[in-house]
Amino acid sequence: MSADGALSVVHPGGAVGRVLRRPVLLLARDLCAFGLFSTAALPRRRRRQAATLHARLAAPYLRAGFVLSKAGDDYGVWWWDAERVETLLAAQEGAQGAPVLTPETLAQPRGEGWRIVRLNQGHEAQLWRDKALVASAWRRDRYDAAAWSAFVRLQRNAEAAPEAPPAPSDLPIAFDNRDAFALAPVELSREQLALMAGGGAAFASLCVAAFLFGQSRELAKDVARIEAQTAEIRAATPQAEAVHRLNASQQKLVAYRRLEEQTGPLSAAGAAIGILALHDLAPSALNAETETLEFTLPYEAIGKIALVVGDLESSGYFYAVEPRTDSAARNLSVKMRVREAAPPLEPEPGLEPAPASPAQP
Repeated sequence: MSADGALSVVHPGGAVGRVLRRPVLLLARDLCAFGLFSTAALPRRRRRQAATLHARLAAPYLRAGFVLSKAGDDYGVWWWDAERVETLLAAQEGAQGAPVLTPETLAQPRGEGWRIVRLNQGHEAQLWRDKALVASAWRRDRYDAAAWSAFVRLQRNAEAAPEAPPAPSDLPIAFDNRDAFALAPVELSREQLALMAGGGAAFASLCVAAFLFGQSRELAKDVARIEAQTAEIRAATPQAEAVHRLNASQQKLVAYRRLEEQTGPLSAAGAAIGILALHDLAPSALNAETETLEFTLPYEAIGKIALVVGDLESSGYFYAVEPRTDSAARNLSVKMRVREAAPPLEPEPGLEPAPASPAQP
């Protein structure tokens, strides 16, 4: 899409892709601004987070859209005027769905060193290092010696540049360039991977909880059936040895039932993850001990923590639930004590609940 809103199709896409994928809209270079954000001195797992924060705070527009491109240990940041682009898109007739916006430069073949690219509108001066773009500038007219010298002087730690401007290159669209056409993000941070893993763990915990609930119901039915059969046989069979064997079987099933009701660290963790999943939350860290359970949530979960604490305490598994915030680490931890025995899933006739621990409130 050019600066006047004109659209030109560079690839129609396949039949399946048009149904399953959002269209990719390449923004003309003169609609975009570029900057390189250095993150090499930051911890590796915090670099993308820092680059995203920089993109939001240092945007040259009042309301900006942006996209990041990896540049070695650093990040290239592309901005555009979101209000202007949305206005141009709204004027298009027959537009289907919101497109994925990306600068046209990211759809070019990767380069190395200095080069000038001739665009449909204007010219772009570029500096590449290790197949990553580290500098870009656009001007409507062709680069003369003065404009080229001004661009070169702004680049730090760059290799020697030619004194005269390079001849402009006409480049094709590189459809294999993942920066513009990747089906998935180019890089997943550890935080994103942890969130994905947490979501999978929550789903698995819900499945395990459902399985245990079904097992509990079946075990309860078996206990009731054995008790009824034992009563009938006792009435009809006075032999002491047979009655003793039936009593032993009944006591084993009752013992298994009561053991199943005991709350262990794993069952408590599964219950806690299931409760968090009901609030669309997943822990980034979890520590289960004999009597306590602690998990860590993103700082943004603070708006839901009151409801989460209420659900944890009313579940019957936990008490003394204490949330704590860590503003430096930007996270929220919740520590709680695990009850010695959780209440049964449903009342069982003839089964007394396990006695409460004297340490419980």
